[in-house]
Order: sequence, then structure tokens, then C-alpha cells
Amino acid sequence: MATAADKALADVRGYAAAGQISYTNHARDRMHERGASAPHVRAALANAGACVASADKWKVTGPDLDGDDLTCVVVIEAGVIVVTVF
Repeated sequence: MATAADKALADVRGYAAAGQISYTNHARDRMHERGASAPHVRAALANAGACVASADKWKVTGPDLDGDDLTCVVVIEAGVIVVTVF
């Protein structure tokens, strides 16, 4: 039986693969600070292997375009809204 995290992970991967990603201003600031471009975030979300509930958000980790793990905190609402990255 699929868990809520399994469903969220599948949703995040699907939305990311379809390019349905938006970013909060905070996320854009953190991306800039950490050198994570939108294509890197999209790759990490589309190929994510871990998804953990964090309050009303999801902490999702996957490899970016360089193969480095990138963790994003996201909200799922008719697409993926990236709240922050680290």
C-alpha cells in the first residue's frame, strides 16, 4: 500500500518532469546563495528519491544536474511550489 510520502514523491516527480514548478521569493534567494539554478532544482525534483513530511510541506531530495544531492522544501498545489533549497 502506498504511503502519503510515496504519493507526494510521485506527484513531485510528475509535476517537475512537466515543468509545473513555481518558486517563492525566499526560494529564489536561497537558490542564488547556493548556486542552484532552476534547471538544477527541476532535475533534483524530477529524479527525487526521498520525500519526508515536514509540517504542511514536503522535504524532497534528489540529484541535481551535477549529480549532487539537492534538498528542496515544497508545497504541492496544482504543481510544485518550491519554498526553499539546501
